[in-house]
Amino acid sequence: LLLLPLLPALAVAYNIAVFVPYMANSQVIFNARVAETLANAGHNVSLFVIALYNHKFQEVKVAENVKYHFVNISNGMDGEAMMHLHSKIVFESIPFWDKRQRTVIRQMLSLVDTCENLITKPGLVEYVRDQKFDLAFAYMHSFCPLGLIHAAGIPTWIWMNTGTLSDVVADVSGVPLPPSYCTPTMMDASDSLSFLERVQSFVGWGITRLVWPRVFAHRETAMFRKHLGPSFPDLIDLAKRTPLIMANTNELYDFPRPTLSKIVNIGGLGMKKVDAKPLEGIYANLTESARDGIVVMSFGSIAPMFLMPLKWKQSFAHAFSQFPHIQFFLRYEKDDLIGILPDNVHISKWLPQKDLLHNPKARALITHGGYNSLQDAIHSGVPIVTIPLFFDQPRNGHRAEKLGFGVNLKKERVSKETVTAALRAVLTDTKMQTAARRVRAMAEKKPVAPEDLLVRWTEFVAEFQTLDHMTPPGAYLGFVQYHSLDVILFLAILAYLAGLLTLKVVRSFGSSSRNSPVKEKTS
Repeated sequence: LLLLPLLPALAVAYNIAVFVPYMANSQVIFNARVAETLANAGHNVSLFVIALYNHKFQEVKVAENVKYHFVNISNGMDGEAMMHLHSKIVFESIPFWDKRQRTVIRQMLSLVDTCENLITKPGLVEYVRDQKFDLAFAYMHSFCPLGLIHAAGIPTWIWMNTGTLSDVVADVSGVPLPPSYCTPTMMDASDSLSFLERVQSFVGWGITRLVWPRVFAHRETAMFRKHLGPSFPDLIDLAKRTPLIMANTNELYDFPRPTLSKIVNIGGLGMKKVDAKPLEGIYANLTESARDGIVVMSFGSIAPMFLMPLKWKQSFAHAFSQFPHIQFFLRYEKDDLIGILPDNVHISKWLPQKDLLHNPKARALITHGGYNSLQDAIHSGVPIVTIPLFFDQPRNGHRAEKLGFGVNLKKERVSKETVTAALRAVLTDTKMQTAARRVRAMAEKKPVAPEDLLVRWTEFVAEFQTLDHMTPPGAYLGFVQYHSLDVILFLAILAYLAGLLTLKVVRSFGSSSRNSPVKEKTS
């Protein structure tokens, strides 16, 4: 009898598609958590992992109650070669006009051509249409999945951001973005900016708004119109009408910024201590024997540690040797460190990172500052050393530093001395350790859990489909109207004319006063 009130809610099982690009393991892992959470809530979920380049992809385990589809739409780009080329610029500071930088940018921009492969993939659009999905999740890196969702006749969708809210998603959706403190995602700055940083932020936003539609949205719209007819809607217009946006972040540890009622933060999904598993095998044995605890180090899959410069490897090896009673676990895909690493360092091609960090003996995380790693540290309550390489990582490093639980080490300053100092700080600074535990406690006690937000809002959108009234008019205003430049110009002209009129009146009054006759005094 107590369960009877729940039966109406449990009776509706929606058919849901989750589209995710395979650009990095972290993106697939997060979207797999999304799919599994929805499936565990009783919905029918299909996860479409879309490979944008050829690569030996690391298998991401997905629960059996999620249908898994792997779709390769590569245009022939070799992922291994791209990763090696990428490594030539991410481990050092290189200006954007450098030839190597331009080469990588050209390769990344060429990924937009894979959208045409998605459209023309034999049977794909028809298959998606035949599944009669009630709702789909689109990824933030491209407008292409929006076109696929529209072409397949899926009635509603949610725009998923695998990190903090994307610059482009925010701009298209009408989120106010004052460049005075809301910096572009890729800018190396906090939210308290100097004059020069505000100039950089202003220019960065201008470039984003000018370049992104031309490089991505307009080209992808042309592809859909080429293959599906000239009446196919503009992808930017579709994007503006998104019913809901979800972001893998949390307002309790993100930089404060303007937002909209249609933006839901689900950061921390699947990262609680209850989601961690007990350590097994060598990890359990080494952790148990660690007198002063353990430290985890991982740089993700796009810039793997084996590609870092030899100087960096030697710097980390030296730093680890200064703490002989701490066991260090490194995610490292090669075996070229023999003779370099001290005995208290253990390497593996894969690490149970979440399980290690939730262990009571975990002391710190050393990372490139990827957003999932940042959240791993937050929800584990351990301090963090970030060495940001690219994209949003510098911003994430500043965030940890501002919240007081991290050391943000610039990549151009990596040396034996700086790495040792950073590691000593996170291991011995009690204020930093207290800050880490405080942020974890706030995330754990957030009034509504990310799992509940994900499930309830997904069901809400699936039921009501369109939420046009939640889109602000600012999403449809032009640059001049949005910033009231026409109003400012109008008022400036009025003020100028009023000033001229006032000056003319004053001059006229002064002239008449000088020209008026003066009566002579008579005795």
